[in-house]
Amino acid sequence: MKQRLICGVVLLGMLGASGAALAARHHYDVIGESYGRSVEEAIDNAWRDADEQCYRNWGRSDQDITVLETGVDPSTGYFTARVSLGCTVDD
Repeated sequence: MKQRLICGVVLLGMLGASGAALAARHHYDVIGESYGRSVEEAIDNAWRDADEQCYRNWGRSDQDITVLETGVDPSTGYFTARVSLGCTVDD
């Protein structure tokens, strides 16, 4: 009887600890926008913008980005880019 009680307490403790560890991690996407003299420079600057936003929220960014949009601003002639970057925050 005592052995079952101890095993039950240990099992519940392990389940509670693993659930708490999973509940404290949040993953979301950050959108970065910027411009540059070339498409590559605009994408790189937008990636830096998204990475800084993640860093300011105490997160760690993924290394994979998704290019959402590229174009040319007709008023300035510069290339523009919007990218999405994954960000993970541990509470």
